[in-house]
Amino acid sequence: MKTMFLHAMVALVLLSSCMTVSSQTRDSERLGMALEYFASGKYHESLLILERLDKQYTLNERFHAYMGICYFHEWDYAKAITFLERAMPSLEVFAPHERSVYYYTTGESHFQLEHFAEAIPWYERTLTVCYDNEKAHIHYRLGFCHMFLKDWEGAVSSYRESLSWYELYPQLEEARARIAQIKNILKGCEHELRVANDELRMRSEEQTGIGQVRDVHVRDTIQADSVYTIDLQKLYEQKIEVGE
Repeated sequence: MKTMFLHAMVALVLLSSCMTVSSQTRDSERLGMALEYFASGKYHESLLILERLDKQYTLNERFHAYMGICYFHEWDYAKAITFLERAMPSLEVFAPHERSVYYYTTGESHFQLEHFAEAIPWYERTLTVCYDNEKAHIHYRLGFCHMFLKDWEGAVSSYRESLSWYELYPQLEEARARIAQIKNILKGCEHELRVANDELRMRSEEQTGIGQVRDVHVRDTIQADSVYTIDLQKLYEQKIEVGE
């Protein structure tokens, strides 16, 4: 009886091991299927498999980055940011253009959530590793971020960069329309920059007392009966040098 019991236990352990190996084999096949879906742009199907496998095994950070991109394409930008930013420290060893996809997707997710200040550093990191023909669009996005933050100097700089890259790559599908659009936006941003600079100059003058100098009435002590006015503001603007 004891021998039969031992045989039964051994058989149960072997069966359990076989089931585990078989289950892992099927899961490995599912992971391969998820990658095929991902590569072909079927992000929803890929995400369903990756989510299930992540709950069971806790996938590595590269798969979490894939999941972040899937969430982005599912318009779940908050989850995209969570998965991508958590995975990012482990992704720095990968090829530059692969990293550019992760950086850009993170920046774009922040942009879609109107986190413009948070989007800027991710777009800037993208510029360090992306292809040259992708820089026009990224500077274009940066222009919007700075513009929405009312950083007119940053907006003008980014839009000018975007324009120069679009003019360098006129064969890009969107180039012609973007060039015309950017030129119009630039006019508005340059105007706002001039206004902002004028306001800054006026505030500076108010704080230092420049621009509020009053006229001074001076009596000529030689011709004691004559009084005349010195326009100090005009003298300041003309920058007349007074000797000792």
